[in-house]
Amino acid sequence: MRKAEERDRAALIALWQQAFGDEPQLIEFLLDRFAGLDHVFLTERDGEIAAYACAIPVTLDQLRGIYLYAVNTRADLRGQGIMTELLEEIHADAAGQGLDFAVLVPEGERLFRFYEKLGYQTLFYHRVLEKEIRPNLWAQAEFDTLTAPRLAAAREKFLDRPYIAFAPEPHAAMVQNLYTEGATTVQTEEGYGVFFVERDVLVFRELAARGNLAATRILEAARQHTACDRARLELPRYGEVFLGEGETVPYGMLRWLRGEKKLSGEPTMSLMCD
Repeated sequence: MRKAEERDRAALIALWQQAFGDEPQLIEFLLDRFAGLDHVFLTERDGEIAAYACAIPVTLDQLRGIYLYAVNTRADLRGQGIMTELLEEIHADAAGQGLDFAVLVPEGERLFRFYEKLGYQTLFYHRVLEKEIRPNLWAQAEFDTLTAPRLAAAREKFLDRPYIAFAPEPHAAMVQNLYTEGATTVQTEEGYGVFFVERDVLVFRELAARGNLAATRILEAARQHTACDRARLELPRYGEVFLGEGETVPYGMLRWLRGEKKLSGEPTMSLMCD
């Protein structure tokens, strides 16, 4: 295992595009701004990249860890244990630096089972529900783009703790990517939301507010802004907003690297560039 270098860029972009279908411009942005080559680890076979993974610094309250992203083995080498070996080396390297955990978002049920064998446990769930939004001419909210610092401040104020957070640079890249992909942010004095419009439905990737009434006002303001009268919400499993509504689905996994730590509550994770 070694860290990626500038000479690996073209090969990394080609492998990334083959696996995930992203455009080269987006891959360059994610490599440079979101991850950084210093946080891309790879292994080689016969002088060529066989597998790689990004290990982006994150926090969970006072604990430090890594977010594994764009985990990819070359198609013709899959099933040979190469990724398992690479991830174990990444885990050992992170633990050696005093980091406490690794988190990731599996793509599909099969990968949940794969990561379970590596010691990961499903700790992050989303509660998904749909709401009809009724007209309310009194609902008001601010739709100015939330800058990266303002979104970080809103999360700190309203999002249930403990939650996974990026360091400032990858956080800023995540926010920029959201807006590039068409996200809209809405904020009131009692909460905020990040949503996309998909087929005339407001899809909230994150919504945090002080209770149902505050959340409803955010939805009503978004309705006025977009004319969409239905919303799909992704909420923390035990968050106070619309508690008891919706379907719980697994979202992310965590592996402790230096012994299990006690958390103040069920951890949450969202807006992970996944």
